[in-house]
Amino acid sequence: MSTNLKNSRSLRLTVALIIPFALLCYLYSWRQIPTVSSSTIPHSSGTATTTAASISTSVPPKEHPSPPPIYTLPDKIWHSAKFDNLSENQREWTGSWTKKNPTLRSELLTDRSAEAFVRAHFFKTRPDIVEVYEALPIAILRADLFRYLVVLAEGGIWGDLDTSCEKEVSEWVPVEYRNENIDMIVGLEFDFEWRGPGTEVASQFCNWIFVARKSSRNLQIIVDTVVKTLKTIARNNAVGIEGITLEMLSDVVNVTGPKIMTIAIMDSLEQLLGRPVDDRDYALTKRPKLVGDVLIMPGVSFAALQNGNPTDQGDALVTHHYEGSWKKEDTEAKERKKLKQEQEQQQQQEASSLPPPPALETPEAPAPSTAAT
Repeated sequence: MSTNLKNSRSLRLTVALIIPFALLCYLYSWRQIPTVSSSTIPHSSGTATTTAASISTSVPPKEHPSPPPIYTLPDKIWHSAKFDNLSENQREWTGSWTKKNPTLRSELLTDRSAEAFVRAHFFKTRPDIVEVYEALPIAILRADLFRYLVVLAEGGIWGDLDTSCEKEVSEWVPVEYRNENIDMIVGLEFDFEWRGPGTEVASQFCNWIFVARKSSRNLQIIVDTVVKTLKTIARNNAVGIEGITLEMLSDVVNVTGPKIMTIAIMDSLEQLLGRPVDDRDYALTKRPKLVGDVLIMPGVSFAALQNGNPTDQGDALVTHHYEGSWKKEDTEAKERKKLKQEQEQQQQQEASSLPPPPALETPEAPAPSTAAT
């Protein structure tokens, strides 16, 4: 009997100890649950609200991943060539991009793969672009149009085969612009003062190197401007796109090259900003300058040699080695065009110096007869 009594007392004592211990464990675990917002706890008393607020501030902030190179812009470099058998110099220059930027992806497209790329990306949405691109008979015109199309389709950096990278791409954008909405990065090829209203653009962007995001609104306007210009040239010469010759062009740079690219970007910025945009917005700049959503780099960045190797504009980011093979063909076409114009002028001068043809003499009518009838 005494044994049963002792066991009963021990059991009651054990239960009495376990229940408070379990309650303490429950209360302790409840206080460790992090609360994101005070609104998740009923505000039945001031104590509850204060406790929730103190718990929420103890939660460490969520870490955000570091921004990618050039921030919102893709880290890919594009090149193109007629074939993939690059020269030793070209291999060295194109290789400099991944050497300086180990995480940078590099892609080289040949004429054949470029045509397949354009058709795959634009045929369903813009068959007019594909039609013009595939019909172009002049290599430099196709090359210019392709560079805009490939970056428009997937974003990234365009670099001619004769460009080499001198500074890491991740350092191109100044700190003050790294949180800005950058749609495109271009650099000055020529940097001159504004020439006044009604004059041609003086400060021109180069198109051997530029950067843009996928579906860039600026690149879309450049492409539309180039396509429209090519169609106008064909119509004015009563030929199809396939019938365009270099002799029909005022200059390649005005049709598909840097000049028309510069004018199209200024038109694009006018649409964005709702005001006129000209050389005064960016000429004579010594540091990168954001105009609208286009980051404009000074002359030293992409065209140091062209701008006299300035020493007050920061570092050269890219070197252009000026190996463009199209220039010879363009020069020859200009010579043929000049010779044809001179021949036409000479023919006109010779025609104007010839004596007028003699006037045709009208035979006199016979005199009336005076004989008596």
